[in-house]
Amino acid sequence: MRTEEGDLDSPEFWALVAEVDAATSPGTPGATEASGWVDPVQELAGGLATAARGLDRAALGEQGLVGVFDAGIEEGLEAAGRVRDQLTGVTMGLALEAFSRGLHSAVGLTLVSWLRQRCPWLSKAEAAQVQDVARAGETFWGKDLAAVVVAGRTGVHRAALVARTMRRLVGCLSAEDAVAFTEIATAAACNTGLSDAELEVVCKKLLIDLLDKKPRDEAKRTAQQLRCVRRRRLGTGMTRYTVDAPESDVPLFDGVLTGPLAAPAPQEDGGLDLRGAGQRGYDALLMVLNRGLSNPGAPPSSGRASVMITIKADPDTGQPGGPGVSHTGTVLDAEQTGRYACIGDLTPVALGQYGEPLALGRTVRLATPGQFKALMVRDGQCTYPGCDVPGTWCDSHHLVWWCRGGTTDLAVLVLLCPRHHTLVHDQDLMATVTGSIVTWHV
Repeated sequence: MRTEEGDLDSPEFWALVAEVDAATSPGTPGATEASGWVDPVQELAGGLATAARGLDRAALGEQGLVGVFDAGIEEGLEAAGRVRDQLTGVTMGLALEAFSRGLHSAVGLTLVSWLRQRCPWLSKAEAAQVQDVARAGETFWGKDLAAVVVAGRTGVHRAALVARTMRRLVGCLSAEDAVAFTEIATAAACNTGLSDAELEVVCKKLLIDLLDKKPRDEAKRTAQQLRCVRRRRLGTGMTRYTVDAPESDVPLFDGVLTGPLAAPAPQEDGGLDLRGAGQRGYDALLMVLNRGLSNPGAPPSSGRASVMITIKADPDTGQPGGPGVSHTGTVLDAEQTGRYACIGDLTPVALGQYGEPLALGRTVRLATPGQFKALMVRDGQCTYPGCDVPGTWCDSHHLVWWCRGGTTDLAVLVLLCPRHHTLVHDQDLMATVTGSIVTWHV
């Protein structure tokens, strides 16, 4: 049979039909190149299926992991982190698309409830964070914030913190300022050198600096009204006290519970302190109460709890301004910081542009306490990589050992917890101090 189009029985015709079928068949190798079109459904499902097969291959199990060297374990953890970031980005991208289409509204659910039905591994808090970012992505100021999560450049929880902060601020900012401040906060969220606690400090400072004074005053009054201590018998020879403290009083409690009074102390025979952190905090609190009850009004005869607050000052006038930050990360406004200046010793520490102490005033005759305060401002905690022991429990270590001719200067002093202080001396490790950054060469 012949037609104007040619011979239907010819080998050339059936070869052409086979080529067309191959080019339009989903999942056929070479289909994308031949047709120039990518099926997004196939790409999404195929990509995730391939990733799942790869993860199955990487799940060696306990017996298989025994044969992996230390370097392989470390590289595997880093690679798993990158995969997690990519998977979070894919999840966020799908959630954003679902939110923009209103898939949750179509079935009468919030995005949080809809996500938890389809993603049971998400906690309610995690789903709420996804919703915060998705809502920000629909605004004129939050599109880039959502994009960095999809790209895997930051975690959902960090982006959600920025989204909640900017949602409170956007009402008192111009459109240009809202975009500019969101860009600053987004860059901070993407900065891997900033911990979650440090990012929270950045966001709280934005709130204190930019919000109107009236809402802040109302919030402080509400917090004062809600303060309370509750007492409940547990029936096992114990009584539980629950404290709801206004944020302005938190540094006082932290000064006791994380200060020198709660630091691990060796036993009389030189053994290790076997008390848990909670037990040490209780003993420190009890010591403060006993001291006040046993001799009220008298000056303390033992070590005091320490509260350290850092606040910027005008370099020309020396007048403090802006919010202060306690050594545990609590952000206080200028009025709250002034209260602590009245009830405690005041040690001025001038900071350079990178947060390094430049000049130090002294509240005691010897310089050592003042230098330790400066180290608390600069380092904040043990400087050994991965350690987060609070600075109040640390030692000041000479980078150039005293016995080798080292000097007791801030430029060559760092904070180390007792365990890492011993490790550094045993292994003769060295670090460099650049501005306010301590880098250990391990």
